[in-house]
Amino acid sequence: MPTFDHPFAALVLFAPLTFCVATLAGNALARAGFPLPDTRQRIGHIDGLRGYLALSVLVHHFVVWTGITRLNLGWAAPADNVLNQLGPGAVALFFMTTGFVFYPRVLTGWRANRWVAVYIGRVFRIVPLVAASVVTIALIVHWRTGAAAGWRDVRAAALWISSWSQPPLLGYSSASRLNAHVLWSLWHEWFFYLLVLPACAIGMDLVRGRLPSWSIPAALLIGALTARAIDVPRNIPTYLPLFAIGMLAFEIARHANVKARLRGGRAAAVAGLSLAVAMSMFHEPFHIVPLSGFALFFTAVACGNPMGGLLATRGARVLGECSYGLYLLHGIVLALTFVEGRAWVDRLPVSWVGVILPVLTILAVLVTAVTYLIIERPGIRAGRYLSGWWTGRGRPAVGATELEVAP
Repeated sequence: MPTFDHPFAALVLFAPLTFCVATLAGNALARAGFPLPDTRQRIGHIDGLRGYLALSVLVHHFVVWTGITRLNLGWAAPADNVLNQLGPGAVALFFMTTGFVFYPRVLTGWRANRWVAVYIGRVFRIVPLVAASVVTIALIVHWRTGAAAGWRDVRAAALWISSWSQPPLLGYSSASRLNAHVLWSLWHEWFFYLLVLPACAIGMDLVRGRLPSWSIPAALLIGALTARAIDVPRNIPTYLPLFAIGMLAFEIARHANVKARLRGGRAAAVAGLSLAVAMSMFHEPFHIVPLSGFALFFTAVACGNPMGGLLATRGARVLGECSYGLYLLHGIVLALTFVEGRAWVDRLPVSWVGVILPVLTILAVLVTAVTYLIIERPGIRAGRYLSGWWTGRGRPAVGATELEVAP
């Protein structure tokens, strides 16, 4: 066992095991009857990718918690490139997924979309689980501190649920650690849905018949990269290129010859290598060179490359269905383990802390499989029913790809 003089060494062994264990857990859930989507209504292997992205964020935050509790570090990004990229790199690919999945709305244009129905679907897809997580976090804070909720907490909870910010809950300043501060990414998702998506749809109507459709996401990409020199709040120009890349990947997937080339074994090797180089050589994915590596990998997956079959397994597809819950709730599992369970965790030699990562992953998968069935799935159905009712057509109003993304 390697000497564990920083929070990364043991993860060299335990992180890959975690992904294998999670896939096996997903296969077991599939055999037990966990509902899987019809692959004929999906594009590429985005489903299989999403679950592994959520698991990557879990591993990233496990490293952060290990640094806090075993090395007296603060809540900070790991110094190691690869293990840090498991966090922002995974979120970058999530944002590309959002751009890809909702690009058909852009192609349809502003006038042809039923925007109220779109937003009803988004609210019922995203908000119910966020609200449930906020209630759970408030209960944990009450258990830890004995504090009772007041009127101030109603406003705080509303800010959490809207993903606008994460102020203290019940006066507990560290409440946002309980979900690993993940709601910041949902803020950018809402920014995309409410502003970027309709703006691009309007742009598509304006250029239709005059310029190629790819000119809209290309303009978004160029404009966002140019705007990085401007001090814009919430790092908006940092994340806008990711949505644009997802849109451009959709454009590429529309070309049969290119799509066929990107689905092959050689393309998988090149795409996987480009991702590995970007993750190992750069600390974050947002600059041009590493972003290119992430973009190539995502485009190959979006074109249907299963990456050696890994993304096509039933286990991967189950993890994809649970990905939103895994992303949103894994922080609670980690926080309870490293705070309430710290006396037990501290009994492990530092070099063996990673051994609990696969165990926590199985627990997180099981919990989020349940929350998917009792919260997410009913929410999705309710959103589709209300969207269909709003349109007056008596049937669900859903996107062209039928893929529910959050994030």
